[in-house]
Amino acid sequence: MNFPKILALTFALAAVQSLQAADVSALPPDPFLGTPFYIHSIEAGDSAQYHATLVIYNPVEQAVDSTAATATDSVAVNKPDSVAEKSKPRAAALYIHGFNDYFFQRELAEHFDSAGYAFYAIDLHKYGRSYREGETMGELRDIAEYYAELDSSIAFIRRTEGDSTPIVLIGHSTGGLIACLYAADRDNGSAFAAIILNSPFLEMNYVWPLRRIAVPALSALGRLFPNLGIPRSENLNYDKSLHKSEGGEWDYDHKYKLPGSLAIDLGWIRAIHNGHVRIQEGLRLTPSVLVMHSGCSYRDDDWSEEYTYCDGVLNVEHIREFGSHLGASVRLEEIEGGLHDLILSHKPARDNAYKAMFNFLDSRIAK
Repeated sequence: MNFPKILALTFALAAVQSLQAADVSALPPDPFLGTPFYIHSIEAGDSAQYHATLVIYNPVEQAVDSTAATATDSVAVNKPDSVAEKSKPRAAALYIHGFNDYFFQRELAEHFDSAGYAFYAIDLHKYGRSYREGETMGELRDIAEYYAELDSSIAFIRRTEGDSTPIVLIGHSTGGLIACLYAADRDNGSAFAAIILNSPFLEMNYVWPLRRIAVPALSALGRLFPNLGIPRSENLNYDKSLHKSEGGEWDYDHKYKLPGSLAIDLGWIRAIHNGHVRIQEGLRLTPSVLVMHSGCSYRDDDWSEEYTYCDGVLNVEHIREFGSHLGASVRLEEIEGGLHDLILSHKPARDNAYKAMFNFLDSRIAK
């Protein structure tokens, strides 16, 4: 095959890929949430060994389908521009979930869409939609493992929304740790308009001797014995504060968000500890960063009402201390009454979390 033909074929393939990415309605509906959520599968890594899933919220397609369904076969449907064409978003947000988690927060997507933002979420490899039988859920050896699937997600968003659309990273808990390190290793986040952190996991929630002596020792052992397991937590109180079956407000699949915690091993400890060391030495992120956290922490094996209005997973003092050194422009926001996942808090607290997020974005992204 001569060079002109190769060049033509290359451009043709690129055009097809672009069309496939832009035509979100051609993607399969999300089996967890249904339409207007759609999914795009990602095979990432040097040997495509990591399977991840990008979730796309696209309510415009649902509106178009609804409009079409009301018409008879003999009458042409004239769809108004507001329905037929998706208006250009102010920015596109990519949400990264935490440990022992997956994306199920429908309300978060709806709020971002209502505020004029395109919304995407990723189920990282070995989590949620991306989990495959035989894998160890949540297994991790290096946070950089996630970079290839995040790169693919960003590329998909740019093809779909356009290169000029600003991109915002949102990370919850371990997803916040991942978002910070990913941005830092991608030119200090210069490609992102802003970063929002929802109770980011910036330090282990242990007493000082365990944090400063035991964890580094276990991390060192993790280099030699990465598969050596550590017993999973049997504390179910955070789950009780969330799930409808226990009196909470939310319904999610316990297969993918287990009561208590996932089992961890020394390899996971090493990966997280190495990430924490980098965070605590300080990053130089160039985008503005919003760091949100609850007004209190509570952790005890016995149930207490404090689990309904405090962070039952992390220490908010650690979030404040280390979150303030992520970059030159950091805004710390305390959400009184917030749970560990602030957008799963009771309505007054989560409304304040949404308000903090959109006030922050309004000040940084032009309307």
